Amino acid sequence: TMKSLLITGLLALLVGCAATVDSLRDEGFVQMTGAEIEATLVGNSLDGFDRDGAYVIHYPAADTMRIEYRGRREAGVWRIDGDRYCRRWETFGNGKERCVTMYRQGDRIDWVQNGRVTDRSVLVEGNPAAL
Repeated sequence: TMKSLLITGLLALLVGCAATVDSLRDEGFVQMTGAEIEATLVGNSLDGFDRDGAYVIHYPAADTMRIEYRGRREAGVWRIDGDRYCRRWETFGNGKERCVTMYRQGDRIDWVQNGRVTDRSVLVEGNPAAL
């Protein structure tokens, strides 16, 4: 499908060029504040991918989330720490909390950890994946 081709192409970009904060800024991305992250995510979803595959995350409230990733669904918790987004899944990521900064351009939101892009995602209104 067109969507899988797009995700495959974006994944190749993510892995191939190891995008950095500088390259994001060059593309017009702006770092989101903690307040912006919370206001953007609550009630909406992110359709994205990391180096291991595609996912959809829905954020029903300012502390809970649900994901569909690699054929599995799971719940997790998230919080804002300053201008960082911190999240922890039940078992994904060994249940450890991970914090990133988020950079946005339009509906695109890229996740940055240690100066490198780890995830690329698109903001989707509501909960179309019924998570």
